[in-house]
Amino acid sequence: MKKFFTILAAALMVTVSASAQHEIGGIVGGLNGLSYKYWFSDALALQADLAVGLTCGSGALYYKGNKIPYTDGKADLYDFTINPNVLYHFELPANFKIYTGGGINLGLVSALENTAKEGIMGKFGINAAVGVSYDLDAAPLVLAFDFRPGYGLGFQGEDGAVLGAGKGNGSTHLSYFDWKLGFAIRYKL
Repeated sequence: MKKFFTILAAALMVTVSASAQHEIGGIVGGLNGLSYKYWFSDALALQADLAVGLTCGSGALYYKGNKIPYTDGKADLYDFTINPNVLYHFELPANFKIYTGGGINLGLVSALENTAKEGIMGKFGINAAVGVSYDLDAAPLVLAFDFRPGYGLGFQGEDGAVLGAGKGNGSTHLSYFDWKLGFAIRYKL
């Protein structure tokens, strides 16, 4: 029975990898870095971006600490993040697709003016994603433009350690809404 499940799992992996399409490239805009997309089916894909981003966090901004300056509930922030998203695509005429989905953000966040390492915080966030893509006929390239509204948390311990477990009044955290626009060019493998 164990051999049967091993053979079945291997057959499924070969089937999935044979039908899978990979895309790799870059993204610019609110996120600037590498972009990778793995297709599970004709409509469902996982897109992961490893990027540096710029944002103006606003809305429910709460900060307890003195290393990230903010005024009127807004702060200019940058982050280094990995952002995996599960996306569902809808076919349109002429090689266009629209897509929607969501994902998470993991990484680091800080203020643009920050020079102290104590102002760098760990980051966890969630985001939605909606966009449009175009498959070029003349080359194995995909052009994509998307909008990603999200909510993020920055946190650190009382000793300034990133991802630290702060205690009492000494710990700092940042809670904010943000959005990012991105333009990606990816090569189909």
